[in-house]
Amino acid sequence: MVFSPDSTRLAIAQSDEIIYVYKLGLEWGDKKTICNKLQQMVSITSILWPCVHQHEIWFGLTDGKVKVGQLRSNRTATAYAHGTGSAVVSLASSPDGSTCLAGHLDGSIYRLTTENGATSISAVKFANFGDIPTVLAWGKSVVAAGPDCKVIFYSTNGDILQKFDYSNDQNTHEFVLARFNPGGDTVVFGSYDGFHIFSESAQPGSWEGLGDIHVENLYSISAMEWKPDGSQFVIGGLCGNVDIYDACLRQYRYQGKFEFTYITRSQVIVRRLSTGNRTVLRSHHGEEITQINVYHDQYLIAHTPKTLLMGNLESCKLSEVPWCGSGNEKFLLDHPSVCMVHNAGELSLVEYGCNEFLGTCRTEHLSPYLISIRINETLSPDASSSQDETKRIAYLLDLQTIRILDLVRGVTAGTFIHDLKIDWLELNPTATHLLFRDKKQQLYLINILNQERTCLLNFCSYVQWVPGRDVVVAQNQGSLYVWYSIKDPEQATFFPIKGEVEGIERSDSRTEVIVNEGINIVSYVLDEALMEFGSALESLDYERAISILETLQLTSETEAMWKQLSDTAFQNRELSIAEQCSAALGDVAKARFIHKVNKTMQSIIPDTGIDGKDHYFVRSKLALLQHQWKVAEMLLLERGHVAETIQMYTECHRWKEAIAVAESHGHPNADSLRRSHFEWLLQTGQEEEAGRVKESQGDILGAVSLFLKGGLPGHAADCVNNHLNLPFQSEVIESIAAALLQGGMFEKAGDFLEKRGKDERAKEAYRRGHAYRRAIELARRAFPSEVVSLEEEWGSWLVSQNQVDAAINHFIEAGCGTKAIEAAIASCQWTKAVQIVEAQNSKVAQPFYKRLARHFESAKQYMEAEKFYIRANLGIEAVEMYIRANKWEAGYKVAARYLSEAEVCALCLQRARELEATGSYKDAEKLFLDAKEPDQAINMYKKAHMFDQMMRLVAKYRSDLQLETHLHLAQQLESEGALREAEHHYLGAQDWKSTVKMYSVNNMWEDAMRVAKLFGGVSGPKHVAYAWAVSLGGEAGAQLLVRLGLVEQAIEYATEAGAFEHAFDLCRSTLKYKLPEVQLKYAMFLEDEGRFKEAEEAFIKVGKPREAIDMYIHQLDWPAAMRVADLCDPAAMYDVQVAQAQELIVNKDYVKAEALLIRAKRPDLAVEMYKDKLLWDDAIRVAEKYVSSKVSEIHAEFSAYMQSKNGGTETVESVLARARAMERSQNYVEAINACLQVDQTLVTDIIELREVWDVAINLAKEFEPARTRDVVEVVAERLKSLKCFDDAGSLYEEIGAAKEAAEMYIIAGSWDKARKTANTANPQLQQEVENLYKNHLLEMGEADQLVKTGNFLEALELYVKQDRWGKAHDVASLLGTSTVKEFSVRHARHCLNQHKCCEAISILAQYGVPDNRVSYEFCIAAARKLFNSTEDSSILEKSFQTLRTILYQIVNISSHVSDVDCTPVLEEINKHLLVAHYITVGYTCKSQDFGVRIHLQHFEPSLLPDNQDEYYKHPQD
Repeated sequence: MVFSPDSTRLAIAQSDEIIYVYKLGLEWGDKKTICNKLQQMVSITSILWPCVHQHEIWFGLTDGKVKVGQLRSNRTATAYAHGTGSAVVSLASSPDGSTCLAGHLDGSIYRLTTENGATSISAVKFANFGDIPTVLAWGKSVVAAGPDCKVIFYSTNGDILQKFDYSNDQNTHEFVLARFNPGGDTVVFGSYDGFHIFSESAQPGSWEGLGDIHVENLYSISAMEWKPDGSQFVIGGLCGNVDIYDACLRQYRYQGKFEFTYITRSQVIVRRLSTGNRTVLRSHHGEEITQINVYHDQYLIAHTPKTLLMGNLESCKLSEVPWCGSGNEKFLLDHPSVCMVHNAGELSLVEYGCNEFLGTCRTEHLSPYLISIRINETLSPDASSSQDETKRIAYLLDLQTIRILDLVRGVTAGTFIHDLKIDWLELNPTATHLLFRDKKQQLYLINILNQERTCLLNFCSYVQWVPGRDVVVAQNQGSLYVWYSIKDPEQATFFPIKGEVEGIERSDSRTEVIVNEGINIVSYVLDEALMEFGSALESLDYERAISILETLQLTSETEAMWKQLSDTAFQNRELSIAEQCSAALGDVAKARFIHKVNKTMQSIIPDTGIDGKDHYFVRSKLALLQHQWKVAEMLLLERGHVAETIQMYTECHRWKEAIAVAESHGHPNADSLRRSHFEWLLQTGQEEEAGRVKESQGDILGAVSLFLKGGLPGHAADCVNNHLNLPFQSEVIESIAAALLQGGMFEKAGDFLEKRGKDERAKEAYRRGHAYRRAIELARRAFPSEVVSLEEEWGSWLVSQNQVDAAINHFIEAGCGTKAIEAAIASCQWTKAVQIVEAQNSKVAQPFYKRLARHFESAKQYMEAEKFYIRANLGIEAVEMYIRANKWEAGYKVAARYLSEAEVCALCLQRARELEATGSYKDAEKLFLDAKEPDQAINMYKKAHMFDQMMRLVAKYRSDLQLETHLHLAQQLESEGALREAEHHYLGAQDWKSTVKMYSVNNMWEDAMRVAKLFGGVSGPKHVAYAWAVSLGGEAGAQLLVRLGLVEQAIEYATEAGAFEHAFDLCRSTLKYKLPEVQLKYAMFLEDEGRFKEAEEAFIKVGKPREAIDMYIHQLDWPAAMRVADLCDPAAMYDVQVAQAQELIVNKDYVKAEALLIRAKRPDLAVEMYKDKLLWDDAIRVAEKYVSSKVSEIHAEFSAYMQSKNGGTETVESVLARARAMERSQNYVEAINACLQVDQTLVTDIIELREVWDVAINLAKEFEPARTRDVVEVVAERLKSLKCFDDAGSLYEEIGAAKEAAEMYIIAGSWDKARKTANTANPQLQQEVENLYKNHLLEMGEADQLVKTGNFLEALELYVKQDRWGKAHDVASLLGTSTVKEFSVRHARHCLNQHKCCEAISILAQYGVPDNRVSYEFCIAAARKLFNSTEDSSILEKSFQTLRTILYQIVNISSHVSDVDCTPVLEEINKHLLVAHYITVGYTCKSQDFGVRIHLQHFEPSLLPDNQDEYYKHPQD
């Protein structure tokens, strides 16, 4: 089987001679289907799928044929058939997939090559293997193997490169398959129980065996494949096993961030450790990768002997270029798409992903701010990919020259020279504009297309292109400038800001400029719509560009953008867009013109069938709009449209061109065009052109008239002067002259008047027009006396016009000497100025001497300068001049002749300092002393380090400071390392100790001893000797002291230096009493050195075992400490245990520490330990067990601790802790009492109180049952006082106190719990609770609850009281008919009392009337009330009917009653029944419209209704 190159399909050749191709998909869950089925007639022996043929499968058959399966057509074609029909046993494809090798059973190997785009296949014999080539593979070479255990490598031409014979190796079996790694330089052969590995050596075409891997019980390898990156290969075995092997030469980590895995010499896998991302670095030239570096955690640089590899790990783009560098390359990795390599002054550019150089340039300025490169950057992701590539770099040839190189075409796009040094530059994203800034912070913009340079800002502290946009952001002091349209640099938006711009942050739809104001960071949001316009325009998305601009107000920025969009649309002949833009800009004429052109273009398309944009008429109109007159004329005249051309010109008022076209083509309307042209000139006020037309026609007066009318007197004068032979009237002449003067054309007027012989007026005209040359020429001829004044006037005017040098001679001619000198000096004509000054008297020349002297000084003409300084009485200036010119002698002569003594001294000091600066110290000293400044001379020698000369002057002029000066010089010389000179001055300052210290610090001990012996007396040399010994160290220092006779100091020093053997020898030979002291120091020394065993022996030897024990305790070596204590000082064993326990306490191992302290018989320390750690339970435990006398004390301390912790009061935690402690000590009574001590005075939280009291109750229940009732009662009483009646009841209930529990529940209002508790007690309590509950319900008015408890009568009374008669009737129905009737009467009486007669009658009728006298009497009263009712007649009618029914029922029932007392009542009822009956009949008759009269005379008046007159309204029929 074989996978397709994209791994989405799988081809399987089955034993039934069918090849099935399955579509698998890219995801595991994709549907699997059979997409192809290729049926063959013979068995299929091998199959492969070339990498470049996605729809072709090659397979070999047993009949010797190699076929190609065409998956698109589902057919097969024979690519090649063996001549003798030898079966195909193996197939192999070339790495590029264009060639296939077929191995046959007869040992031959054929090469099949596709030609002419795979339409034909050629087959040639490649090689003869000799045995059956069952294994065939193709990498950098072709390899074949077979059953004879031989491996042969072939070149791509079939030549044998190398053979490997394993036939004599008993451990090697038949090779079954082989696979090359992806690089093709390593191949693995699979066999039985192992595999062999071969790799290409450093010499191309040469292979070497890397050895064989033997795997026990692997058996035959049935499948093998490499991982695509070559880092691993997988082996499948006959037994179903799949093994993965790492295949790498070496592996190491780089800076802890990357891992390099060398798969082969030319292939490395780079893995980022933080993310696990892998990148395969491979040399396509097969060169060995010798060095790899990663810069900025992103850019990869690798070296091979002949190439250079580089890549971007973020974009995974790699490049390889030929390179033979010197090793001094510098890599510039500031651009994510390009790597810049600088070597030997040349900058080479390589684009990531391309294996060739993008370009080269020469520069030495490698700052990222001085190089800018843009590679195919667009302003919009929607920009067309078909646009031309843009690859440009801007760099500096020198600090004042910018060059822009087009890397695509390899030409220079522009070179720009600036007059200042450039410190920053950057191209815009599309590389059409360049920003740069110079050292004066001036910001410039260069348009590369038209080579224009524009100054944007005169001062710019920050500038940057907005990322991905042609928008510039810059800061000018307190203003932030933004150019949204860089093509119109004059239109800028600015914001006032207070701080400095730090940068630009751009998110998906928001761009902010970050400004640091010192305390706050403020962001200014840019207009995203204005920036988005640029990307829309670049992608030619006109609709989006218009939609963006339409939402914005028309400002200077948006106006520039509309114009830019209009120009772009017009260039691309999108006339509708251009029309819309013109309309938006308010250019109605242009919009209308484009609209007409667009309409014409649309009409052309159906008529001609061609694109209207290419029609000549449309093109001529567009050329006309662009003022391309000749182009439009050519387009029209080429098709013979002369009239249209003339019309075009006349409509545009280009009459000359129209007339020229008419004349050149002989148009008949040429004369009318001329007349129309003249009339149009007059109508439009173009008198100049009209006058020229008249002049050309010979009408001079008409031309003059038109010139004057048009305000062109100069043309009129020229016209007259050109025709002097013609007579002109004086009025014409005067009018022309007046017009010339009025128009300020004075020279023209003067010339015109001079030609007419009017000299006076001509002269004045010349003067007014500053035409002095003409005026002087005229004056010499006509007015000689005025020439001088004119010359002076001419000179003054020239000075006012800054033509000073020209004015000199005019002033001389006019005799104005002062003005002439001023003009000569102002124009730097110094020689002429001196000549003029020399010719003037001293009064006139005096002000100019100093200015002349200054000039001659600057010109280094010192003699002339001195002369004029002296004339100006500035002798000091002359001296200073000579001093500045380093001519002291000449200056001194001048000073001696012309200056005072003080001035001479000042000059001497100045000159002395100058001589000092030049190193002429003797001369400078002489001048300092002459100026009476010896201190300055001393200071001079000090600065010059000429200390002898300095001290000579100090001794002579400052003897009181001589010692101080010696000391200061000595310290200075010591710091400078001049020790001998410093000694001289230290001794001169009488400070020999400083000399010794100086030599000792510099390790010059012999000199230190020499000085100490000379000046230090007896003790001085000893101190120096000891310090010398300390500096030598060790035995050498001790020997030095012995040599110097200082034995005791030598012993002391030897012990301090660690030379104990020497110290022992000195003690034994000289001072034996110091031997124990030295031995003790030796033991301490061994301890400090960490030689503890030797130190132990030394301490014991000197009789100080305790020191050894302390040593081991200090080292925490407890076994050793115990050993020494047991051996030498048993009493110290307890101390060791205590010390070890202290260490365990520090490590918080309190259990072991406790054990050790108990062993050391110090339980008190264990108790203190637990108390210190606030482990009071453990402290009490240890005290109870070992120090019982302290138990009560610990309890008291614990209680005091808890009280102090909580402000003097105990807490629940402390009580519980104490209770637990009492509990552990089985003192349960005290534990209970401790818990009961807590009340609301200590703890306000009821929950915490309950927790404490629960502990007391639980302890009583478990350990003190006899006391349980008492504890519960105490707690219950406390809960009762806290109004926790429910909780108190629960406690009473737990101890069987039913009565108390019921009382608590009743107080808490928990009647259900109270009744439940009473039910479990005696009946008497139960009855009491029920009575109380009933009374409670009555008090609360809960009638419904009374019904539920069976108290119906009480509920009835409560319902009546609450006026809930409906509920009362419902409950009465449960008690029987009599109760129902009883409450019927009660309800009716209630209604009757409220004067609701009708409602009372209705209730009696609904629920009935009891059979008793009282009820009957009530019915009579109700009837009488009804008789006298004034309610609505309709309601009364129904009520009378109901009453009649009720009374009738009573009468009917009473006939069966024998109660004598009821007889009188019944008689009354009969009467009322009769009245009710008559009234009811009356209502009925009235409703039927019958007249009726009722005779009521026989009734008692009390029975008659008050409204009886109603019954007599209708007479009886």
